[in-house]
Amino acid sequence: MDEHKKWSYKILSTLGVLLHLVFVDLARDFIRWINLKPKDVTGQAIVITGAASGLGKSMALQLAKKGAKIAVIDIDSAGLNSIVDKIRDSGGEASGWKGDISKEDEIHRISAEIIEKYGRIDIIICNAAVLSFASFMDLQINRLKQAFDVNVIGTVNTIRAFLPEMQKQRKGQIVCVSSITAFAGEAFGLAYCPTKAAVRSAMECLQMELKDNGFDDIKCTNIYPYFARTPLVLNAGMRPTSTWFPFMSVDSCASRMVDAILKEKVHAFVPSYITLIPMFKG
Repeated sequence: MDEHKKWSYKILSTLGVLLHLVFVDLARDFIRWINLKPKDVTGQAIVITGAASGLGKSMALQLAKKGAKIAVIDIDSAGLNSIVDKIRDSGGEASGWKGDISKEDEIHRISAEIIEKYGRIDIIICNAAVLSFASFMDLQINRLKQAFDVNVIGTVNTIRAFLPEMQKQRKGQIVCVSSITAFAGEAFGLAYCPTKAAVRSAMECLQMELKDNGFDDIKCTNIYPYFARTPLVLNAGMRPTSTWFPFMSVDSCASRMVDAILKEKVHAFVPSYITLIPMFKG
């Protein structure tokens, strides 16, 4: 009988996992929790996709005020120039790159230019996304493909473009703006909810891979915001129907997201109490 099929092996290996969980993992998490505080990003290079408006724009402004060097990527030239000018006018440092993250060659070219300009990359925030709002049967297949191309493939392209530099540095932080819809599908959400669930899963795969390969100082942060009054949401005509959870302002939501990033949280629900949604669903 193979060793791993014996009951003694199964019991001892399970006991070993439980002991490691209690005395190593949970102990480390507790120590980290009681010492949790925002890190200083003064002088750090931070890349933000989809930063021409909404949450990306607000995060860029807030992080620039904390002394970070901001590199923004978006397909909206006017919005891109506006946020760069706004940061510079307030005394911050920022540069913009027009680009489509769904195109692999394009984002790799941009990443090379950003790395050449700043010399290193400390944080990448994958925020760019598109949203289509239609019933399951009425949603056009080209809109569905666009959602997966931008929200999923575009996010993977962005991470792949900057990850080698972080691995070379053996330090950095990768942030993905997912959504509470990654845990709970919604009517008319076929072109959005599945993509955000895919982003959450992709990030968890990356986190495990980095850990297995010894890159413990490259942190992964997944953020799950509730509805905020972003142009993306408002233009789609979406409104939350729950009377328990608020329709957040852009700046309020972005402020909580920045706090989660600076504290290097692995999973961050915004606001925090919407963890009730996946908990009760489970």
